[in-house]
Amino acid sequence: MTAYDAPVETKRSKVTARYRDSPRKPAKSHASARARGVLLLRRMWTLARKLLLHDRLRFIVAIAGVSVSVMLVLVQVGLYYGFMDTASSIIDASRADLWVGKKSNESFEFASPFDERTYYKVSSVPGVERAERVLMNFAQFKLADGGDLGIQVVGVETAPGQRPLLAPWNVIAGDPHRLTEPGAIVVDRSEYAKLKIDRVGHLTEVSGVRAEVVALTSGIRSFTTSPIVFTDIRTARSYLPQLGAEPVTYVLVKVAPGSAISDVQARINALPHLAAYTTKQMSMRTRTYWSSRTGVGAGFFTTAVLGIIVGFVVVGQILYSGTLQYIREYGTLKAMGARNSAVIKVILSQAMISAALGFMVGAPLAMGMRAAMKGANLTVALPPELYGATLVITAVMCAFAALLSIVKVLRLDPASVFKA
Repeated sequence: MTAYDAPVETKRSKVTARYRDSPRKPAKSHASARARGVLLLRRMWTLARKLLLHDRLRFIVAIAGVSVSVMLVLVQVGLYYGFMDTASSIIDASRADLWVGKKSNESFEFASPFDERTYYKVSSVPGVERAERVLMNFAQFKLADGGDLGIQVVGVETAPGQRPLLAPWNVIAGDPHRLTEPGAIVVDRSEYAKLKIDRVGHLTEVSGVRAEVVALTSGIRSFTTSPIVFTDIRTARSYLPQLGAEPVTYVLVKVAPGSAISDVQARINALPHLAAYTTKQMSMRTRTYWSSRTGVGAGFFTTAVLGIIVGFVVVGQILYSGTLQYIREYGTLKAMGARNSAVIKVILSQAMISAALGFMVGAPLAMGMRAAMKGANLTVALPPELYGATLVITAVMCAFAALLSIVKVLRLDPASVFKA
């Protein structure tokens, strides 16, 4: 083999070999990228906090606006929930599987009665283990000063040794088992002042018939202005002679074990002029009637929406004025290479700080309002899910309120801050 046949190592092969054999630099880990992201977020959050706290008066006004909005939403929606709970309280407290009434009835409180024969028809339906009569209507209660007050009489079936499907609950004084006695009634403590009653054992008249308070409950209120008075159905009929000899407003049904509630309900619905509802269906039907037919729901939710609008306007104005005040600083950040997303995070962070602090102030204010309204015999229901929904609404409201400021910064030309 001659010298010309020997392999020639070119310069290119040496360079390729050097780069191939050299150790490669390790790729940037995802953990370090996440760490930088968290650090950037903390810096944006710190900057947002400093911008908010720079003008303390404006910051206080923003928190006040959000807290008032939160309080209005919680109180108004809580009042609505409280009213709906009150409207269906008698239904929800029953142990019946089915409520049977006239098909033409629209309102639970103002239902038309039927006669005793209907009760026997319902009780003879296959699958009915037990049926009880309920009579509801309005009568006149004789006050201690000689005046009269309209009350809602609720007559239930009572029998010694048997727990009725509907009876007074939350009894705090007296003996509710005495309802089997003629003329015995049970009233709620919250109605003492209205009925001018000072003790258990108070004697009075209902529609000219003797009545004696034998027990006292707590928390049983009517959705109407008429106090609820429980009594035995036989006593109730003596208080309501205008309804006929043996009136019945509802028949409560306990379905026999092994029978399907839906099957028994269908059999009762097949009877002429009757409609059967499960306890849940009856409760929802009553709530829907008072919410939609009377406009109660629209009134409460309109006020709640107004509260959201108040918070939106206040937060939006505060954030926009702050953006205008620090417009040169935002422009400087963009001129130094800050991305629009970073600047947006600063503004949104200010909005979220306002939302969180406003909620922390507004929620206790709503609790205070609930306690004050309880003294005025008003129920404000504040379930945990309402707090969660209000917090989300507050955050969304503040985020939308920041849109005007975000648009202003996005349109900002960084070079404009250096112009004279």
